[in-house]
Amino acid sequence: MNKKELINRINEVTQFLVNGVVKKNNYVFNGHPCFYLLHSKQEFENKLKESVIDKEEYSKFDLYYYLSYMFKYMLHPYDCHTRAMFIDKKVLPLKVRIINDIPYIVDCNQNLNQFKGNEIKKINGVNINIIISELEKIICYSSKAHLKSILEEYLINANILQSLPSLSITDSIVFNSGNNEIRFDLNNLDTYKDKSKKENYNLSIVDDIAIITYSSCKDENKMKDLVHKLENISDINKYIVDLRGNGGGDSSINSHLVKFLNGKKVVTLCDERVFSSARMCLIDLKNIGSKIIGTAPGTSINCFGNCVMEKEIHDMNLVVYGSATYWYYDENLECHGIYKKDFVKALEKYPNLLKSVFIQVDKNIELTREDYLNQNDSVINYAVDELKEKRKII
Repeated sequence: MNKKELINRINEVTQFLVNGVVKKNNYVFNGHPCFYLLHSKQEFENKLKESVIDKEEYSKFDLYYYLSYMFKYMLHPYDCHTRAMFIDKKVLPLKVRIINDIPYIVDCNQNLNQFKGNEIKKINGVNINIIISELEKIICYSSKAHLKSILEEYLINANILQSLPSLSITDSIVFNSGNNEIRFDLNNLDTYKDKSKKENYNLSIVDDIAIITYSSCKDENKMKDLVHKLENISDINKYIVDLRGNGGGDSSINSHLVKFLNGKKVVTLCDERVFSSARMCLIDLKNIGSKIIGTAPGTSINCFGNCVMEKEIHDMNLVVYGSATYWYYDENLECHGIYKKDFVKALEKYPNLLKSVFIQVDKNIELTREDYLNQNDSVINYAVDELKEKRKII
């Protein structure tokens, strides 16, 4: 692509997000509720032209970078859902966590064990602070905690790293942690399996406590099967719902679990990675009396979402998702879905429509670097002790 072609591609995508028509679940969606909330169409066009650096040729990585840059400019901090993504994922075989503003390798495949616990100081010779600064420019986030969770994801995404202006990446990525270097061949990447991660809908029993893993709002039949199992287990009267890391999906699936747990003693585990439909589940569990342990969700409960505006760009290996709904929770934590035709009126009707509101936890517990390295889940341990009445949430 030349510069004109790149800009035309970005404008085509934007036109679809703003005015495209999508039919889903017997409802017609007519584009983003208010893409030009913060900046006008003219301001968008001016910003795009001045932001694209002159080059002879532009790649799929440039298209990703500038799409993400413009989404950030137009929608931050109200829309963390509208985003571009690479269709095929190139993920480094690591788990990275940012602790006290320092990115660490907290888990990896066995052949890389000598690097476990190391701080990431450079990538391909570029200081990690420069890389984080460039990533921040293309990330919409509601809070610093949300930014942290996305950075942890992006720092191991080879395609996204390749899009950054400071990194010149061809066939390999090199992580530097001081005296040690890890070189990843992008044409021969191992697959990482997180040994601490349980399957979605995993059910385990500790004495009279059922521990439910709900890590993705999908597979409704599996949710129904889980609830059926719970209904048929005797001598269980306490429940832990582990929502940590749940990035959302279909919010309607939540209702099966919430309905079953209503009136029971429940503790919900949460972290900053709880997003979208998962934060809706968290609110529903809170509304039926569940205590919340862990760290608060990074995203505001009032935000754009419902990414039915989907456009694939096959020749660029990209897919773009756009929001079609604004979700607003009133003072009673009742949810209102607002669509494009009603958004301007809703701004008048609800003075706090755009106010950032965050769900807080009853007990703040964050996994430490040592917890990760030793595979010690101090959050779930606290929740079990709480339900056994060894501790009290204050």
